[in-house]
Amino acid sequence: AFKESEPDSVSNPKVSKNKNIHKNENINNSLNEMIKIDNNFNISEFVSGAKKAFEFILVQYSQNNLKSLKTLLSNKMLDAFQTQINLREKKLESLEITVISVKDPEILDAKIDNKSIALVTLLFDSEQIQITKNKNGDVVDGDSNQILSIKENWSFSKNLKNKDPNWTLERIEESN
Repeated sequence: AFKESEPDSVSNPKVSKNKNIHKNENINNSLNEMIKIDNNFNISEFVSGAKKAFEFILVQYSQNNLKSLKTLLSNKMLDAFQTQINLREKKLESLEITVISVKDPEILDAKIDNKSIALVTLLFDSEQIQITKNKNGDVVDGDSNQILSIKENWSFSKNLKNKDPNWTLERIEESN
């Protein structure tokens, strides 16, 4: 009698297997959870968007242009930036930041609060020139010939149920 061969594997469509996005299991689970909540969420698009945001935020901040950052910064970050800008303006100083290069950001942490608030921390490893000038245009801090290697952890958040595609910068910390 004819006998069908056993299937090599049985797939159950109800169980969606987590994609292996990150080597850390907890981060991987969180990222997969984010994709489940917001199926438009795409890790590589998020990382490349964050890289663009990193450069944009630094440039706008150095130009004292917080208006353009309102949608990208948490209130806490907006206040912190405003405080720094006020100090510069009081001293009649200006800050010039030139981003020479930024490596592709690395996801250091990812979690979900209250079932839909995503929080992702990225390591930005960049080379920058930072110069502070006084009102006469003399350099008072930094050196235009000195390229600084700067490693910082930037944490972004987003309500995944919100249709707004923008993520919000919650905090910046020096990376160890």
